[in-house]
Amino acid sequence: MLQEAESIATCAPLHASDTTPPSCELVIGGKPTGQRLEGCILEAALKCDAGYLLFLTDDIPHEDSLNIHLVGFSGALEDSARIGGMYSTGRFEKLQMQQPDKVSFRFIGDTTWTVQVLQKPGFRIPFLSEPAGVHRPLGFKRRFAITGTPRREPH
Repeated sequence: MLQEAESIATCAPLHASDTTPPSCELVIGGKPTGQRLEGCILEAALKCDAGYLLFLTDDIPHEDSLNIHLVGFSGALEDSARIGGMYSTGRFEKLQMQQPDKVSFRFIGDTTWTVQVLQKPGFRIPFLSEPAGVHRPLGFKRRFAITGTPRREPH
């Protein structure tokens, strides 16, 4: 069941450089965990059966991305994904929990995105299992699924 997590914060933001994306340190219950996560502005933190589902933006004007992380209760990173692309930007808004394990929100592409936390790790095919604009680290497992159909801007 998803619910707001009030014990989550971030600290020590590192802004993007030519070689590294923006990141911050995860803080659980007032204690820094040592876990650095991509993104520097915590938009939302939700508690679920698997841990915490976190939404962080990069704070890069005209090219902001949304980083979604699932971390265990100890702070260990379980899964990550990024929504965004070159020259695209968005505002994280209209977060709505759809019990028991889904949340929807608006971000880029005039799109309502949905994240569903999976009860157990699910199989994924790299480069094929995600909607346009969603990027994940290389791997065959995921702990949450993302759906959405961003519209393409006319050129």
